[in-house]
Amino acid sequence: MSLKKFVSTCIGIVVGGIAGWLINSATVGKYNVINATCSVINAAVDNKLLAQDQVRSLGQASQKHLLNTAAGDAFQLDEQQIQAASTHSNCSQFMVGMSSH
Repeated sequence: MSLKKFVSTCIGIVVGGIAGWLINSATVGKYNVINATCSVINAAVDNKLLAQDQVRSLGQASQKHLLNTAAGDAFQLDEQQIQAASTHSNCSQFMVGMSSH
């Protein structure tokens, strides 16, 4: 392998790795955090460890601890999404709580 091909391959691997990390952080990582959290919240409500009317308050309390973190940022909704959030969905109500300022 010539030096030029080797350098090109190394640059391609680095650029590809960075692009993959950015895509994962912006999409897959965000949805993995949301999916895991919503699963835990639903299990807590189903097992009566948390009342359904407390889910939004849990989101508000969690937002204070997760402010400016990747996990906290994953749950941020804009005003239109907050207005459209289902009152019957534990996950939606948690996200509304997390989006409260």
